[in-house]
Amino acid sequence: MPSLFDIGKSGLQAYRQSLAVTGQNIANVNTDGFKKREVGLQEVSGAGGGVTEISDQTGLGVRVENIRRAFDEFLIDKSRQASSLFQKADTFSKEVSDLENLLLPSDSNLSSSIGDFFSSLQDIAAYPDDQAPRIVSIEKGKDLADQFNMYSVRIENLKDQIEKKANNAVTSVNLLTKQISSINAKILASGTEGSGSNALLDQRDLLLDQLAEV
Repeated sequence: MPSLFDIGKSGLQAYRQSLAVTGQNIANVNTDGFKKREVGLQEVSGAGGGVTEISDQTGLGVRVENIRRAFDEFLIDKSRQASSLFQKADTFSKEVSDLENLLLPSDSNLSSSIGDFFSSLQDIAAYPDDQAPRIVSIEKGKDLADQFNMYSVRIENLKDQIEKKANNAVTSVNLLTKQISSINAKILASGTEGSGSNALLDQRDLLLDQLAEV
């Protein structure tokens, strides 16, 4: 039969470790990617009975079974999905806004140049014998061509910027997936996703969060 001292000692050891985990949670409250830990306790059962005696039902105390991360995985996954969808929509909105700002009417724009050119053609039709409308129409045609060339250069530059951003995003995704693969290999090598790999799991979750924002 275990002594009360041994049972009390096991309780002190288990709850001392629990307090240490609580202290770790407090110390890392602002650490990026850190997930709160909680201690799982397990009863240390008594010895089994023999032929001439019954088993000891009083137990031998308590011990720490594991130290696991305490968070809602379902909510974390939903948060990542929402973050990914937001980044996609936000990027599309910014690119469309840049294109819109490029094509919107201003003091000198493609729409007014087209209007001026066709107006000059109408002047030629109205005064076919007059050379002045022809000269004006030629100049308006040159202005229109210049406008087309200018907008073409701007759109091409915008396309190059978008391609550069896309290439940078691909590079970031490749780097993050490579790091995630490396962490997965370390977790697999540890043989368990228990308390020994909590830090690795936190690192992986942080990388997954970053991946969702690319």
